Amino acid sequence: MQLFKDSEHFYKVIGEFAKIPTRPRTIEEFRQWWSDSPAYYENGDEVDQINQIGKKIGNSKMIVEFEIVEPDAVICIDARNPTKGENYTVYLGQSNVVPDVSVIATGNTAHQFWGGLVSVPVALLTGKIKTKGSKKKALQLLPRITPAFSLYPRYLELIGEKQLLEALFSPQRR
Repeated sequence: MQLFKDSEHFYKVIGEFAKIPTRPRTIEEFRQWWSDSPAYYENGDEVDQINQIGKKIGNSKMIVEFEIVEPDAVICIDARNPTKGENYTVYLGQSNVVPDVSVIATGNTAHQFWGGLVSVPVALLTGKIKTKGSKKKALQLLPRITPAFSLYPRYLELIGEKQLLEALFSPQRR
């Protein structure tokens, strides 16, 4: 069963999640975004974690495109040519940016990936995740984004995506 209703749903969840570390953030921004959520509470170091993730991705100077099937979606992270004041730029949908590497996966696999449930080397070997371009570059990005895995379930909770959150912890989904 496909977890995301359509590409717009995918962009709303994973696309917006990818945008959070694009530039340095403050606790005030998080309060403004999510303080109305019944799940909102402050967890101390989340802002620092997000800002570190953004810096690390920005320092990669890579352009990585995520081609998603089921639903069809494209997210491009451009750390080579960021907008002024940003660590990197995120494009949702097709862009004219030429990626160093493209990562191809289903929406369900992307969801599991951001939830920290996918072993990327195994997924590459088994074809669950495919790449165009350098696998080495794809693997170099991994340690820069793995700190986001612990933040993704919290994000799902804050934006009210209960079904996606439950799917992460459901034994059948793993």
